[in-house]
Amino acid sequence: MRISAAVGMLALLAGSGMANLLVNGDFEQPMEVGWKDTVYSMAGDYRFERSDTFGSGTGYAMKARKYLAKFASVRQAVAVTGTDLDLSFDARLVWGSGSSTCWPVAAVFVRYLDAAGAELGATCYNNHSPYSTWTGNDTLHLVEVTSYDWNRYQLHVGQELSTNLPGVNGAAVAQVMVDMFAFNNGT
Repeated sequence: MRISAAVGMLALLAGSGMANLLVNGDFEQPMEVGWKDTVYSMAGDYRFERSDTFGSGTGYAMKARKYLAKFASVRQAVAVTGTDLDLSFDARLVWGSGSSTCWPVAAVFVRYLDAAGAELGATCYNNHSPYSTWTGNDTLHLVEVTSYDWNRYQLHVGQELSTNLPGVNGAAVAQVMVDMFAFNNGT
């Protein structure tokens, strides 16, 4: 079972005309510049790759892959002074076969953190097997993706919090984390 989340041309902006808050948000430099990888592996292999497109047709892209149990993640948190932020990114979320005991999810999480780094809530763009048991609530907004193609996604953080995440106190958001996430619950 393979799962991969590939993202290219990532930009977290503080209003129009403002600079990208992410370090190496366009992946022009190696992943180690600005990004942290995290792996929890109970079985199988994982891989992180940086390429000139992975088929997106624009710039560089980063891919997180996980085979079998648990996850591989590429993430970056940035300090913010409010939620008047726009996030736009191109992503291709792909997963292989699944079953009721071994279901994959390819995702991009936007995690909303307090000043200490504790997660207050998240928006999750995810392409998952039909066996996935993930459910949304007032602090987790699941945005289902059903395409294996590259797509453009846009999100205004303040609007997302007020419309879809009533359990998240927007005034407490001091950091936003972007997290490419390849997950599999079993072997």
